[in-house]
Amino acid sequence: MNRFWGIGIGALLTALGGPAAAQSAGEAAAAGLDLIVVTAQRRDENLQQVPISVSAIQSEAIVEGDIRTIEDLGAAVPGLVTTNTASYSAAPISIRGIGGANGGGNFFNDEPVAVYLDGVYIARLSVSTADLIDVESIEVLRGPQGTLYGRNSTAGALLINTKRPTDEFSAELTASAAQFDEYRISGAVSGPITDTLSARAAIGYSDRGGFGDNIVDGSTVGGSEDFTARLSFNYDPLSDLSFTLISEYQSREAEPALIAATDLGTTGGVASPFDPRDDLNEVLDSNEFALNDPNSVDVESYSITLLGEWDLGWATVNSVTGYRNWDLEGTQDSDSTGLQLFSNNGALTSEQFSQEIRLASNSDGRLSWIVGGFFMTEDTTVDFAIQNFNGLFGLGTNAIFDGEQTTDAYAVFADATFEIIDGLSITVGGRYSYEEKDFQNDQDVLILNGGTVPPIPPAGPLGGLTFAPGDVFAAPPVFQDTADFDDFSPRAVIDYQFTDTIFAYASYSQGFKSGGFNSFGLTPAFDPEEIDAYEIGFKSTFWDNRIRFNVSGFTYNYENLQLRLPVPTGGVDIQNVAEAEITGAEFEFTASPIEGLTFTTNLALLDTEINEGVLPSIPTNTPPFPIGIPLTLVDEDVSGNSLTRAPDVQVFVGLDYERPVGPFILGAAANYRYQDGVFFLETNQDASTFSNDSWNEVNLRFSVADADGRWEAAVFGQNVTDERYVTQVTALGGFPNASVSEPAKWGGQITLRY
Repeated sequence: MNRFWGIGIGALLTALGGPAAAQSAGEAAAAGLDLIVVTAQRRDENLQQVPISVSAIQSEAIVEGDIRTIEDLGAAVPGLVTTNTASYSAAPISIRGIGGANGGGNFFNDEPVAVYLDGVYIARLSVSTADLIDVESIEVLRGPQGTLYGRNSTAGALLINTKRPTDEFSAELTASAAQFDEYRISGAVSGPITDTLSARAAIGYSDRGGFGDNIVDGSTVGGSEDFTARLSFNYDPLSDLSFTLISEYQSREAEPALIAATDLGTTGGVASPFDPRDDLNEVLDSNEFALNDPNSVDVESYSITLLGEWDLGWATVNSVTGYRNWDLEGTQDSDSTGLQLFSNNGALTSEQFSQEIRLASNSDGRLSWIVGGFFMTEDTTVDFAIQNFNGLFGLGTNAIFDGEQTTDAYAVFADATFEIIDGLSITVGGRYSYEEKDFQNDQDVLILNGGTVPPIPPAGPLGGLTFAPGDVFAAPPVFQDTADFDDFSPRAVIDYQFTDTIFAYASYSQGFKSGGFNSFGLTPAFDPEEIDAYEIGFKSTFWDNRIRFNVSGFTYNYENLQLRLPVPTGGVDIQNVAEAEITGAEFEFTASPIEGLTFTTNLALLDTEINEGVLPSIPTNTPPFPIGIPLTLVDEDVSGNSLTRAPDVQVFVGLDYERPVGPFILGAAANYRYQDGVFFLETNQDASTFSNDSWNEVNLRFSVADADGRWEAAVFGQNVTDERYVTQVTALGGFPNASVSEPAKWGGQITLRY
């Protein structure tokens, strides 16, 4: 804790705070910084008057920053940690030290960062790697949002809003090309059809050739091909009644770039999960990977969203109806080497329907309120197989899992704010949640290679037995169970508007993430996750609206925190730890000292600790072992350990300048991102293979545009210092597999608008 606050005070004195909500240079004008409107409390409000830590990224910043996926926002938003995908397009999001199942390997587990697309809650971990096409804004709500965005938001919520149809005709086209055979094109057309009906069509395609070479077969890895099409209609039959219909289709094919973090591939069948490979940096610098089995994922989704709004005069009714179907198929070289050790393949289908209805007051008086109800049903099926080629003393095993889960979730919520005296308000709210999950899992373990079990003591009664390929080694009975979870999460806030530009608040809230079942287990449900959160905040704007400075401090107490654990024979296990504590502070600073110049910086400080918990682990003092001998787990007291993907320090500094020169506007932008090292496993934290070091990135952009904003041409450089680092480590078969950052990349972009 002393190191934590020492770093904080030093960084604050030198950096004058931390980066504010990410925004484009266009937000700074002669009159100062533009107003930022957010929907963190289910109504349009000034960011500077919302008693919640929120960062908002506007559409201009998304295009100009070449932000293609949520993964690109890591360390740019305070407290937000993103990763490159480690398996099956799973790239979990972490906010303030809480990020759910590292690697996303439990297909039925819920994430603690709730993701909403156009107001619809997305149940599966499927958005973080999807292309961002024609997006109006992204809001990152930090801290539990248990009342208004309440389902499984113990860490926070991510609100993605696409652009709506316009009343006047408009069109936009953006195309870019970059190193490593990377191409992208997207466009949108919008306008009226009749006096009451307007439409918008958006389409996008990207092809990333891949930055890595597979030395086994000569193929490239780290590439992807994405396609998105969206059609929206806005219908206003009456002046006080409107409907928006949004339909979307997305497809994605990718070849994740994974690398073994140990010397597994060079030891000839003897290895330890805790012996780091000496040549990791050299391999990263050369962009060489060794995969004898394919790493591939094929994702397809389509969704329909219907939004309705009816202004009753005294209140407004909002309805959000959503349907989403998501299919995934993939294969993976689980050992990430040229050796035939571990592999897996599987298919996942998720079909969900949700309905939310809200009634919010329109009063301009001292009392404002909102009440609502939420329902969601989801059917998820998983067919998965894990191949351990050296398991069972070289006979090999093929463990097949067929799982199904049906989830029904219900909630009612209310939130009310009362202004006691001018400037002083209190807010109280609560959300009651009830969920039921029906789970079924059928498992079979087949012999993969065949042969005779050696007659040695470790083989026990199996010694001398002969099995043929395809023989059933184990077929436990089908596991079926039903679990239900309920919770009431309250919220209380007191805030005071000292002046028109100075605002402060203090809040207490609870959050809840339901329990669930393990994809690869035959055990009862694990417990739900709960949090008590305390936060204070200060938001200010001064110097004629040219400076914005926000700061927040928080402390969290978690009970039954859900953690992801590797299974040495393959698969993933979710278990609870009894108690964990998080303390942190975030500073956001934005300034526009002269016209056209915007300076942005943020600083996030974090201290995490597991207060109480025991988890199964592989002992770090285990000597290297032959792959065919199963590992023995021991109970490890993880009290005092840090949480995963929870950096002590994050820093972002951005400078954006635009200047008219004749008939053109010239622009230059640069940003710097820093993130402290993190752990990727709550156990074995004295080993280096399940952690990474701190990293830095520098990004540059230079542009020229016409004064009317009809076109813009730009060149950009990403990670120009070619910093290579591990973004995520996932234990597959007990061994660390690492996803890595992309190398330095330069490219060009052109945008046309009408």
